[in-house]
Amino acid sequence: MPAPAKLVTLPQAKAHLEITLPAGDPGDQQIQDQLDEAEDTILRFLKGAGGQAETWTDPTTAPGDVTAAIKLLLGRLHQGRGDDETDFPKFWERIKLLLARYHTPGIA
Repeated sequence: MPAPAKLVTLPQAKAHLEITLPAGDPGDQQIQDQLDEAEDTILRFLKGAGGQAETWTDPTTAPGDVTAAIKLLLGRLHQGRGDDETDFPKFWERIKLLLARYHTPGIA
């Protein structure tokens, strides 16, 4: 199970998804789970971002392009739920462009 998201809050996630239901809605846990997964995936892709990621402790310290990538992936997880991946390579390229300055490529 991924760690709880800290760079994008649940209210920010709901606003991004255009969900206007009040806090405490039964659907909040599903959104939180998807948010946790999205943030974990993005941070693992960054592989520590050369130590920078450790300084990102909340939405005010995280770079906008990192939080944008998290929200982009959150939207994909929330909307598609993985059942239609025909444009996934193109989608992941969008995320890579957002994160290019932070990503440290691995050597195989």
